[in-house]
Amino acid sequence: MRTKDEQWSLVVNLFGDNGYRSTSMRDIARTLDLSEAHVHALLGSKEDMLWHIVSRVARLFLSQARTVPRSISPAEQLHLLIYRHLELVSQDKDYVLVFLRDWTLLDDIHRQEVQSMRETYDAYFYRVIDAGVKEGIFNVPDTLLACLFVLSALQWTHQWFTASDALTFVQLVDQYSAFILRALCSDYTLPLDGAMAYLYHQGDQTEQGG
Repeated sequence: MRTKDEQWSLVVNLFGDNGYRSTSMRDIARTLDLSEAHVHALLGSKEDMLWHIVSRVARLFLSQARTVPRSISPAEQLHLLIYRHLELVSQDKDYVLVFLRDWTLLDDIHRQEVQSMRETYDAYFYRVIDAGVKEGIFNVPDTLLACLFVLSALQWTHQWFTASDALTFVQLVDQYSAFILRALCSDYTLPLDGAMAYLYHQGDQTEQGG
């Protein structure tokens, strides 16, 4: 008997490969080697499964954004928002794919709930960019347009973002973040010492806790 996590991974892979609409309960049951009734008892309806996947990713994105401290500069905060976003993409790429592609297929109530979470997530980026504009760090004529630019740059990273190890991940994030900061900053060579110190401090705490 597969674990619940293994079952969910297989369902996510099915939705990712075939699309939510093209995946039937029979397909899911066959993949899990269970009867349709057993699948329904374990994981719920197909609609329940989509809600589980989408809401999980939406909450994870919000959790990632909440880890960014406000005590560092707007440029550093934006770097960390990008870092945390790509960290989740790297760790849960299949889940992120289903979230981004299929969340609009939810029923009205759940779709509105996810839309609210997405707007809350977007607001983290807007607040940081707006603060950077007011401090003269970001040089953009329209804060909302700049926010949409950054979010669009992150939107489809799951299609190509692959890191083979921690060093490669950091290098990719640093380069991608530099592209974005260069587009927004009047001085894109701004130091990111505060952001780096925060990340290394978090890493030290994780090692000590383990």
